[in-house]
Amino acid sequence: YPDHMAARVVKHIILAVTLTLIFALGAGNCPARAGDQGYVTTDDGVRLFYKVVGQGENPLVVVHGGPGNTMNSILPDFEQLIANHRVIFYDQRGNGRSDLMDDPADLAIERHIEDLEAIRRHFGLEKMILLGNSWGGLLASYYAIRYPDRVEKLILHCAASPSYDHMRAFAPLIINRIPDYTRAEFRLISNPIKWLTSLQPRKICQKFYDLLIPVYFSNPENAALMRGNVCSGPVDAVRRQQSVNNTVWQSLGEWNILPELSVVTSPALVIHGEDDMIPTASSEDWTRALPNARMLIIRNAGHMSHVEQPGVFFDAIETFLRGNWPVAAVDVRKKKKTTGRAQPAEIRQEPEPRKEDRLPALPLY
Repeated sequence: YPDHMAARVVKHIILAVTLTLIFALGAGNCPARAGDQGYVTTDDGVRLFYKVVGQGENPLVVVHGGPGNTMNSILPDFEQLIANHRVIFYDQRGNGRSDLMDDPADLAIERHIEDLEAIRRHFGLEKMILLGNSWGGLLASYYAIRYPDRVEKLILHCAASPSYDHMRAFAPLIINRIPDYTRAEFRLISNPIKWLTSLQPRKICQKFYDLLIPVYFSNPENAALMRGNVCSGPVDAVRRQQSVNNTVWQSLGEWNILPELSVVTSPALVIHGEDDMIPTASSEDWTRALPNARMLIIRNAGHMSHVEQPGVFFDAIETFLRGNWPVAAVDVRKKKKTTGRAQPAEIRQEPEPRKEDRLPALPLY
């Protein structure tokens, strides 16, 4: 080649190699693409399995329930959200296809908070839109307290209670909603040791959640509408489900994050199923403590409002993501003002179950 043509070829080769390196080295920080799946490695070397589905700008990060469940407990029922948005799901540490572990220190709430930060960094998100389901709502809120400037919007979907007092108050309701004739069986298979030593943990898991149908659904017949699988994942992960649940709850101690929520100034939508076993007062507390929050009560729905009333649920989320409040969402501060630091609202104490009916762990989706 003449010198000028040779120089041009070299430039093209250099450009091609440079672009290839940029894409290869920067893939971990590129915005999530539809159909992606893989692993995020945390600061302490734990691999978190993720899956990105759907299309759209400004992805949502969904934090699944449990503790001890996987993304597949809710992902199949979120198709309406996925149709319009890019959504990042991940299995929390100790669950599903993420790394499994037994050391309580590795499962503590502090590690879960930093895992969410690792998710944010991996996908190169300046701020995250967080949707926390059940226990995931509490976890997402812990993250928002630690990193308030990293949260664009917060959706609490039938969130676990912001204080230990609320959780302790409604725990008996779980047992009281289970028919008397199945309580003995339920208590037996609720024991984490039963799961850990079982040769068929998935079978135990399915029976466990079948017995919980009257707890989680406003109408038990609606359980047939649920496509999510709370017993999905590798067998060893299912086997650990209840022990992980117990360990994570213990790491919280007698928590009350209500006073700390004042730092979370991003818009927050608190969604509560009218017949949820979690008291309405719990969601009211969430809404009062978050400076820029409103609460939506979904009628004829329990803890699984996205399954029982998907039209209302997903329409409300779409409205919120467009920058508006759902019409039925209310600012509970206008109904009852609080002074000083946020404190729990009046809690109706459910009758204590018999000693033989009490649970060794607290089940939540």
